[in-house]
Amino acid sequence: MIKLIKENYLFLFLFVLIVLKDPIYKLFTLEEKVYNTTQCQFLEDDYNKLLEFSKIDLIYESNYVNSYIIYKDIYNYMNEITIRGGRDLNFKNNPVIYDNTLIGVIDKVNQNSSIVKLITNKNSKISVKINEEIGILEYKKGNLIVSNISNYSNISIGDSIYTSGLGNIHENIYIGEVKNIELDNKNIEKIITVNHKLNIKNIDYITVLKENV
Repeated sequence: MIKLIKENYLFLFLFVLIVLKDPIYKLFTLEEKVYNTTQCQFLEDDYNKLLEFSKIDLIYESNYVNSYIIYKDIYNYMNEITIRGGRDLNFKNNPVIYDNTLIGVIDKVNQNSSIVKLITNKNSKISVKINEEIGILEYKKGNLIVSNISNYSNISIGDSIYTSGLGNIHENIYIGEVKNIELDNKNIEKIITVNHKLNIKNIDYITVLKENV
């Protein structure tokens, strides 16, 4: 009797296994396909980023090093980033660009990594020029602002903004365009809002300029 029951259970188990064979197989293969598709998507995204980076048309006559970001603090990503390369690559106060646009300056150097102070850092001050006018670029209240420019200067919306060469940063590194122009409280200076198109959250690879431009 016991033997008969065991045989019946075995028969039932085999029957269920045969009936559910295809659905079980499809379930496991579906999970594998989803995993493979996800992994392929990640690889494709990384490939596209590298492809875009490799097509950068570097317009500066300068020695340069391509590198990548190894750390972004999600709570502090507007102030600084950490990149690969430091004393091992002779980095020191070098400008850092992406897509030919200034994003920051190397502030601290370790043996194999460097901390970049971004232009959106509240303590960053950079001498810039718009046409023939010289001003100071700072990050205030969520915007890049150029100040210390006379009300009588010839500046229009859409004009390009470059580093002036005064200070430690090379001249003629592109920063952005004039987005808006206002006057200060005394109607003496122009307060210029900058259209800086790059979003540091979406950047993984950068270029460090090593010599004078």
